[in-house]
Amino acid sequence: MRHPLRAAALAVAALLALPAAAQTNDTAPFYAGASLGVTQVSNVYRLSTGSNSDRVTSAGLLAGVDTRLGRQHLTFDGSLQDNRYADNRALNNRSYSLKGALEWQTVGNLSGTLSALSTQSLAQFNLGSGTQPYFEKNTERNEDYTAVVRLGMGTRYSLEASASRRERNFSNAVYDQFTYRQNAGSFGIYAMPGGNVRLGLVARRTDGTYPRYPVYLFGFRVGSLALDYKRDDLDFTTAWNAGGSSTLNTRISTSRTNYDPASAGQRNFRGTTGAIGWNWQATSKVLLNLQYTRDSGQETLAQTADVNRVYTTWQLNSRYALTGKVSLNAGAIRSRSHGTSDSAASAVESFDNNNTYNVGVQWAFSRSVSLGCQYNRANRESNITQYAFSASSYGCTGQMLVY
Repeated sequence: MRHPLRAAALAVAALLALPAAAQTNDTAPFYAGASLGVTQVSNVYRLSTGSNSDRVTSAGLLAGVDTRLGRQHLTFDGSLQDNRYADNRALNNRSYSLKGALEWQTVGNLSGTLSALSTQSLAQFNLGSGTQPYFEKNTERNEDYTAVVRLGMGTRYSLEASASRRERNFSNAVYDQFTYRQNAGSFGIYAMPGGNVRLGLVARRTDGTYPRYPVYLFGFRVGSLALDYKRDDLDFTTAWNAGGSSTLNTRISTSRTNYDPASAGQRNFRGTTGAIGWNWQATSKVLLNLQYTRDSGQETLAQTADVNRVYTTWQLNSRYALTGKVSLNAGAIRSRSHGTSDSAASAVESFDNNNTYNVGVQWAFSRSVSLGCQYNRANRESNITQYAFSASSYGCTGQMLVY
């Protein structure tokens, strides 16, 4: 579960993202518009006990581009929201999401992709990971930049190299320990033994750092240090198109992570990681997507400081076209983690089980006007009582676009 439920306007964020992304697939090269949504949140602060419900109103601006410049393909989607709480007004905030990509190719078999993603939203109040719940405004900003170069795309054999940069920052110093930096590179060789099967062997190297990771002594925090790590992976990947309506992608990796300074050596990880993704267009109206991941914290929950945990995540998403204008969606995510906690809260084997469920409906009144409603339910089970919570949210968002 790479992005867990946030405390503010969960349904609003989901509904804004889906329609906006879909619009750039139209024949128009651009769009612009506005949205307005209202969401009722049952447990704003993600407390284990007590009630702290609130109503969140979100007004947004949307824009996007999808155009071809010769052989190049440029896409961009952006949204900016102003989120207002009815009772907890100190939490009023502005969030945004900017996503862009340039797919390029030359006359020969050389091609590639440049992509960037930048988001800002209200951070979780009960983040766990050895920190006390925090009940003041705190925004979280994420940056992700990737460059990919391919040689021989569309041929039986091909080469692919990539480089990426990730960053995570918080506006309040209380979450300094969760700031995160990561640079990664990979080189892969791919082969297509059949028209519907693609095999790959990829070597990856990752250098990362938690610049202000906490240091504990006898259960008490005594300072912080820069916790660096290096990770090496050797991936075997497969991509199988089973008859056009079903695709299966897999990755199995031998992974090794080493931490510096040497005093952090007990967090070193060595083992097998992997992922499976299945996408099935059951009928012209039904689409199902199932994903499973087993990996360490940096690759599954990069916003946490659980550097010594292993996560397993199941995710199911579905969509049903009820009519030409009305569609239904439902999803579920279950994430389980286990590891050794060295925080002030616990110094024993620890676990977290996160469960998220959602159902929704979308109505396209016309090409430019749409309305969506969503219900979300989330809960966390933990061996640390204060990290456990249960919360729900429901709301509707309408949007109008101009092409």
